[in-house]
Amino acid sequence: MLLALVVGALIPLLTIGQQGYDEVRRRQDMIQNTRVALDKILRELRAAESFRLLSSGLLRFTLSWGDGTGSAPTVEYSLNGVTSELEYRWKDDWDYRQQIIVTAPSAVASGYAVMLTFDHAALVGAGKSLAGGNDVRIRYWNGSTMIELDRMVDPTSGWNRTNTKLWFRLEAGMATGAISSNYYLHYGNASAGTPPANGDNVFLDYEDGMTLDGWTRRDTRSGSYTSSPSDGFIFQASTSNGYRELSKNIPHADVEVFWGFQSLSSSNNSRQVGMGARLSDAGVGYRVTPGDSGGNNRLRIVRWSSWGSSGGSLADAAIPISASTDYYGRFYLVGSTLQAKVWQASAAEPVWQVIVVDTQAATGNHYGQVDGTNVALDHRHRTLIIRPRVPVEPVLVLGIEAAGTRSDALAALAGPFRSMTVSCFDVTGNSVSCSPANAVRSVQVALVVYDPDGRIPDINVTGRAYRQVP
Repeated sequence: MLLALVVGALIPLLTIGQQGYDEVRRRQDMIQNTRVALDKILRELRAAESFRLLSSGLLRFTLSWGDGTGSAPTVEYSLNGVTSELEYRWKDDWDYRQQIIVTAPSAVASGYAVMLTFDHAALVGAGKSLAGGNDVRIRYWNGSTMIELDRMVDPTSGWNRTNTKLWFRLEAGMATGAISSNYYLHYGNASAGTPPANGDNVFLDYEDGMTLDGWTRRDTRSGSYTSSPSDGFIFQASTSNGYRELSKNIPHADVEVFWGFQSLSSSNNSRQVGMGARLSDAGVGYRVTPGDSGGNNRLRIVRWSSWGSSGGSLADAAIPISASTDYYGRFYLVGSTLQAKVWQASAAEPVWQVIVVDTQAATGNHYGQVDGTNVALDHRHRTLIIRPRVPVEPVLVLGIEAAGTRSDALAALAGPFRSMTVSCFDVTGNSVSCSPANAVRSVQVALVVYDPDGRIPDINVTGRAYRQVP
């Protein structure tokens, strides 16, 4: 009887002891599981070139070393709210995208250049994009593959503005009233390399004055054209009044020509830094001559009968051109309607200043640069763009921001976790925002692991990484 009582009492004690042992082991396993995941995060954070906490339970940063492909990998840790697993992936990509909805009021052909206006400054301020715009990309979904397109900032615009204007080329033609949702704006990659930005892959022709290749001198008067990285095409002449021209063989019909210019000339009728379009092989066609007249104050659309002639004025307006001042100009030729305007680069773009209807030249094989007329001439043609033009431009609207598309799937790393908390500190140990990262010296990550069976209380495991490049 006594033995039975002793054995009966011992069994509960052994059971309680076994349960305690199992709970200790369970607790150790939970801590070890969390520590392995945390050590991996901290090890990669030490080499983070940039990082930001995008939302609760989501950490994304870019490593400062390459992955052998010429790009710096983007690392992402995400706490899955359904499975409670900490998921992980390591691949170069962009954080955000917005769908671009293109509507065509007038039919446009494939290759038509369109302009997207968006608030890049807001994205920079939110830590979502680089101030210099390297991470901003345009991509096109062709039904099976996302293709990256060349894009160009409009010369009148710039990065980190509330109205950044970005040009790209349509990959497919659109009928009147058609809508396309196959274009996307991508951004959010702090280690993004040089983007594709070849103007000749966006416009019919793009010139920045870096070279005179492809241009033909069309007059025999004195004076010389040179090129400069900072000043574009430079024309200078000290003797012989009259018009000078360069032309380039770009066959076209309905187009718009844009140019940036400056005249350093000080004499009367010496600041005509103009453009020509729909020019025949013999030079018949239209020119725009700003600063035309003794007071350098008439903007004219003229039709010439040959290269370098003075031609006849079709329409003009009183628009003065000052010396040593940067200007922009546009020349619109659609159907029989011709329109022109010029304005100081520091001012807002005006409405069309000269409008005329003329049917003499519907097409041309060349467009050109015009310089006139009274010496001494000292002119700068900077950015030159010619592009197809329809009466009513396509309309571009951005959709809702979404996570950047990635082909690599998130893989389960560890768990289950109840939460992941990320905190950032500066060199003095004060708490700071994790974005921008340039002020961050150390990063603390806290993972709360839990027992699915509910036997073990939640465990908080914390670690801190000190950045190699604070």
